[in-house]
Amino acid sequence: MELPRRIAYNPKWEVIFSCAVFFGSGAAFMAYKATSSTAGLNFYGVITLGPAGATAFYWVNSALCAGFVLLAMLLTVRRIASPQVLELGTDALYLPYGYFQRKTSRIAYTDIERVSEVRVSGQTFLYVTATGLRYTITATLFPDPETYTEVRDFLISHAPD
Repeated sequence: MELPRRIAYNPKWEVIFSCAVFFGSGAAFMAYKATSSTAGLNFYGVITLGPAGATAFYWVNSALCAGFVLLAMLLTVRRIASPQVLELGTDALYLPYGYFQRKTSRIAYTDIERVSEVRVSGQTFLYVTATGLRYTITATLFPDPETYTEVRDFLISHAPD
């Protein structure tokens, strides 16, 4: 692999758009239910809400869904204004982190102690442990699976046996 190499490290547009549509629909549906429902709500006989409680429940769910739509809009703005890049430098890995990945960590290849891959609910994460800290690289933020595999193999080659 030729170094240095800069790789786009952003959520895919399809995911952002799908989340906005899904939660936007949920917010609209819950708002509709809150304004039109006159009946109570029964959760499998365990929890029963009267008409006022059901209306409050629908409004809270509508607000939560609207919050996720707002997050999708913020993520869209962040992606346009400041696209993130994972960089494999000649001597270190530069990895975005933090809320909306606004900061960058420099991880020297010589400091890498361990690299491990974990799959959780269909998502793949690469954990890089260096100087006692564990950094997470998310496979879905790469442009394609092949690029993730190249980065994973490159980092594994720099980890001690």
